[in-house]
Amino acid sequence: MKNLQNKLFTLLFIVLTFPNLGAAQGNSPAQLRFEVNRIIPYVLITKEALNEANRLTDLDPHYKPSWIKEFISVEILTTYQGEMLKSVSKNDILSQEQKDRMNRADAGTSISVKVKYIPENTLTQNDPKEFDFTFTVDPENKAEYPGGQQQLIKYLQEKAIDKIPATSFTNYDLLTVKFTISEEGAIINAHIFGSEYQTSKDEKIDKLLLETIQNMPSWKPAAYADGTKVKQEFVLTVGNMESCVINLLNIQRAE
Repeated sequence: MKNLQNKLFTLLFIVLTFPNLGAAQGNSPAQLRFEVNRIIPYVLITKEALNEANRLTDLDPHYKPSWIKEFISVEILTTYQGEMLKSVSKNDILSQEQKDRMNRADAGTSISVKVKYIPENTLTQNDPKEFDFTFTVDPENKAEYPGGQQQLIKYLQEKAIDKIPATSFTNYDLLTVKFTISEEGAIINAHIFGSEYQTSKDEKIDKLLLETIQNMPSWKPAAYADGTKVKQEFVLTVGNMESCVINLLNIQRAE
């Protein structure tokens, strides 16, 4: 009986002294999470949506009619066969000329909208205001890694992710590498986003991920139906996808 009591006392001492001993055993580190997503422009519109647009809200969902008491003018600048064209309407209903010119705009060129208006407020002196935005019609064919998304994931896994201990990222740590696919499919402008406050805490890991992106094979560039090729921006995220930094990237993550 005395031996049994001694054993129980010893076991109790171990449990109280090393409370995490049982939890640490048998729990392998979680797999390091990573994603590659396209960076979405502030205003994104497809060719189909542009064809059906009738009002400013169809072009820019951020625009709120409640801001405006009275319109002064709505100017839209487009490029057609290399020439800049301006078309003007009196309110947020797009004129036929504006719609036609936007739909005929040269592929890959920016369309600029400038709105002059009297704001809706209670100020005695209600001065005219302006707001503007620019957008480019989204190309029908997105930039693509050779072999598709699964081959991209495989490349990143083999060249970088499998070489990084999952424990390198803790809590809400997130490393983001932004890069651009050029009109020729080359990887350009690769850099660690927000490096002043978001890194892996290990320069070797930062360098590994950055070089892995820089050394990717050429992609198939984004292109319009007429064959015009354009740049597209992407970002590699590694770590905790619940980090608030995700909200700064303007990406549309896959469900």
